[in-house]
Amino acid sequence: MAAASQALRFCAPGSTAGGGSSFDTFNRIIADLSRPNPKEGASLALRKYIEEEAHDLSGEAFSRFMDQLYDRISSLLEINNVADNLGALRVIDELIDVNLGENASKVSKFSYYMRMVFDVKRDEAVLVPASRVLGHLARVGGAMTADEVEYQLKKALDWLRGDRVEYRRLAAVLILK
Repeated sequence: MAAASQALRFCAPGSTAGGGSSFDTFNRIIADLSRPNPKEGASLALRKYIEEEAHDLSGEAFSRFMDQLYDRISSLLEINNVADNLGALRVIDELIDVNLGENASKVSKFSYYMRMVFDVKRDEAVLVPASRVLGHLARVGGAMTADEVEYQLKKALDWLRGDRVEYRRLAAVLILK
């Protein structure tokens, strides 16, 4: 139910909450990525959708569109639902490789989301894929992610040295892996 209410909050540019095709397409893709076993091709569909929006929208409209997309990712990560969290991580993982012309902003937002995941989430089903996404971000982001990598490494080492809080220790090991 929470995912459905979140879906209604997102309204892609040029569409209406009443059911514009762009809105429907986006929500279908997010729903597909939020399944325990995503539909084959859902990640590619997301990439194509974002690239089409980048081509079709003006610079300002595309910027608003991306802000809405980032808000949607954030809301999916805030929900205490593993499927929604995994959907958000799959979106991030796919968008890491998409050149949107605003890579510094994208990397900054994704770094923040990964901090949030490792600080808040306790479920191994979310932490393991999050560690893969963090690794992907570190590999692709190059110099832009150096500060994030250093931050995550220091945090992981602190968690291993600190009190025996098992989910933090698991997160630390996954970050260091």
